[in-house]
Amino acid sequence: ADPTLLPDLNRATAILRDAASAGRTICVFGDYDVDGLTSTAMLTRVLRRLGATVNPVVPHRMDDGYGLTIPVAERIADTAPDIVVTVDCGSSSPEELELLLARGVQPIVVDHHYYSGELPAAVPFVSPRRPDNQYPCEHLAGVGVAYMLVRHLLGDDDAEMYLPYVALGTVCDVVEMRGENRILVAKGISKLRRWRLPGIMALCAAAGVDQGSVTTWHIGHLLGPRLNAAGRIDTPVKALDLLLADDATTATPLALELTRLNELRQAETRRMQDEAEASICSNGWLEAHPSLVLASESWSIGIAGLVAGRLADTYARPVIVLEQGTHTSRGSARSGGTIDVVEAIGASASILERFGGHRDAAGLSLPTDQIAELREQFAATVFDPCGGRFPARTVQIDAVASLDELSLDTVDLLARLEPFGRGNEMPNLLIPAVGHRYAKTSKDGRHLLFTATGGRGRGCSAVLFGAGQRLSDVQSATRLDLVASLQRDTWEGRTRLKLHLSDFRVSP
Repeated sequence: ADPTLLPDLNRATAILRDAASAGRTICVFGDYDVDGLTSTAMLTRVLRRLGATVNPVVPHRMDDGYGLTIPVAERIADTAPDIVVTVDCGSSSPEELELLLARGVQPIVVDHHYYSGELPAAVPFVSPRRPDNQYPCEHLAGVGVAYMLVRHLLGDDDAEMYLPYVALGTVCDVVEMRGENRILVAKGISKLRRWRLPGIMALCAAAGVDQGSVTTWHIGHLLGPRLNAAGRIDTPVKALDLLLADDATTATPLALELTRLNELRQAETRRMQDEAEASICSNGWLEAHPSLVLASESWSIGIAGLVAGRLADTYARPVIVLEQGTHTSRGSARSGGTIDVVEAIGASASILERFGGHRDAAGLSLPTDQIAELREQFAATVFDPCGGRFPARTVQIDAVASLDELSLDTVDLLARLEPFGRGNEMPNLLIPAVGHRYAKTSKDGRHLLFTATGGRGRGCSAVLFGAGQRLSDVQSATRLDLVASLQRDTWEGRTRLKLHLSDFRVSP
């Protein structure tokens, strides 16, 4: 659609065009996740191309916290830029924006998060979340909103070269994969497969991904986690530098470093999840609450969102995971698909210091002595949209098929429904009454592995992530009903069909 249907887009582009033509200094300030990093990298490249002097800045998750804070705003103002453009953040920072204005810096907010109240009138605020928004795709990712700014700055034909950034950020932010988001991601992935950008080429090589065959699954499970790992346990500048790298000499070591950080992130996630599940069991919270609020002094804010997401999926209820500090605790919330988690957290705004995010994911901070109160208030709030019942886990089944009729051709057929994501999930097939052999767990005991067998004795590899404790259920059963999506599995030059399970049960 016409990008100027977004509020204040004309104001923002006029300011940026004038600044770029005059060679003024612009600070692009983005979030530390993939959506924010791709937004920052894309807008940095575009504004430099137009003639501006651009200084990209991303906050340090542990030191700076989320978004544009007062200390960060002061630090930016000290560098005396003419303009600050916030991307994927800024909607909940009126005081910080007033500070920049008072220091003689013109802010522009380009964001997609919920916001409360009004931002300063002198600040162009480009967002599909505004009540006066007329742009038809209200669920754009932050990088999608930034791309609309780029479209208006460059024109559609020139802007399209930046669509791979949009695909990366949109998939990793798990926004609705419907409407224009499907077009942006489909075109973006098509261009990404041929993109000769050194940072992307190095990232794919480090992740063992064939760049020419990239799908949303590769972005969400292999590329995105590496970009996110930098901000979760180190500095997100490493990921930003990779996205801005213009030669392999710079890009290759950065991609390898992100892979190393991702391995550390995986180990830390496992530790925190194990401790969280032990706490849930010892306190009996599953039986007592329709939601979970967990905190520990040994947990990291950088991993909190991942653990909250896994627990929300496992226990089918909203989860908040907090890094417990002496005076203040910070963390992340995930909805488990049952409620609007921002609205639910907002019901406890009187005891929170800061909160914000999306329907399914949010961040928050609060006084440590209010954690118990948050646990009670959050549980009471969750009961309302759930009709006074505990949330229940459901598995969507899209079709029924026998194992013998599935093949790599079936994978290709279903791939025509790409791009997959929230609102257009990868199809889940019910595969009834399969046999099995070679049941085992992964080396770390976390994942369940076996070979599913059909009526003709044909075998197909199957995996259910995070279900190693269910090994005995498989071993004691003769036949299983599986719910699975289909994947290609290439190993040592051979490509086979693989089943990624959502769940299984013993056949009746």
